Amino acid sequence: MVPIPLASEPLRIGLLGCGQIAQAHAAALRFLADDGVARVSAVADPDPEGIRRVAGIVGDLERSYSDGRELIDDPTVDAVAVVAPTRFHRDLIAAVASAGKPLFTEKPLAPDFSTVCEIADTVRAAGIPAQVGFQSRFHPIVRQLQDWVVEGELGAPMAYTIRDDQFWPTGAVVPGHSSWRAERSQAGGGALLEHSIHSCDIACWLFGPVARVFASTRHVFGFDVEDVAAITIEHHSGVVGNLVTVFNGVRDREERRIEVFFERAAVEATTDFIIGAPEDSLLLKQDGAPAERFDVDALRRATFAADGFDPNREVFVYQYFGYAAFASALRRGLDPVPGIADAVRAHEVVEAAYQSARTKGAANVADLRSR
Repeated sequence: MVPIPLASEPLRIGLLGCGQIAQAHAAALRFLADDGVARVSAVADPDPEGIRRVAGIVGDLERSYSDGRELIDDPTVDAVAVVAPTRFHRDLIAAVASAGKPLFTEKPLAPDFSTVCEIADTVRAAGIPAQVGFQSRFHPIVRQLQDWVVEGELGAPMAYTIRDDQFWPTGAVVPGHSSWRAERSQAGGGALLEHSIHSCDIACWLFGPVARVFASTRHVFGFDVEDVAAITIEHHSGVVGNLVTVFNGVRDREERRIEVFFERAAVEATTDFIIGAPEDSLLLKQDGAPAERFDVDALRRATFAADGFDPNREVFVYQYFGYAAFASALRRGLDPVPGIADAVRAHEVVEAAYQSARTKGAANVADLRSR
């Protein structure tokens, strides 16, 4: 990647999309503005109410647009964050790439796999730095799991299970919520694509690329996208695992349980998307030793301090660390991580799962690009 010169300090980010998830992004960037790292300099959305909500979070907002392309072309915007609904990503990311500006984009990249590949090719051809919003990688518990995998002190990883569940993010279940995620024409998929692509990224980050997938899905609530998926995953590394994801009717719930089985230890971890969530827990059982339950607050403070953050900083969304990593990578001329290639690997797992659910047989990831 050719370093892109940045003219400002802090990094000036244009927030493209002012829906509900944009509020978390705005909060993260407000904290980073206080730290002098990055700030929202402009926003764009055709909905004036959405712009007002985001402006109320970020404070001083220099400019706003109803057309995202005006934001992209704004010379005072150093980098663009695409947080619009998934179906708009292709055209907006293409415009960012054409402008030659650094990109931060929400997951998933697109509603369908062919468009994911098109977006990836567009970003690579433009040579722009790009980061994808897989903020779960910045969770201290997930990072501890990755450390154990890399260090090898527990032996090689053998197998894992992941369970995701979240309240159904649609107005039919949660009054006042947007409803596009319940429509295949807009979202492309349900619980697996819109939520558990995070877990697919975690699995690939921990255990390497995936070779084969077998999956089943359900539509319990009657929408045309799945609200339940159960998949078996085989990695090229030899590790095998399973993922169960559920969109349910339990409001105010978003939780992930991960169990990893090493040669000489078993790990049980629970994480949530809010920093310091009461659900967070980590237990390690090694051969011949009593089970060790970690102080997750101490782990969180130690992890943040090791990264140069104030361990007592009262931030509450992991997007804060994603944007901090993005700004740091740009200033150092490095490729941001997790990047587009990471997103494609996660999308490969999702697409193979959908193919398997349709055919009732296993799907090989290597076959996806040749279809």
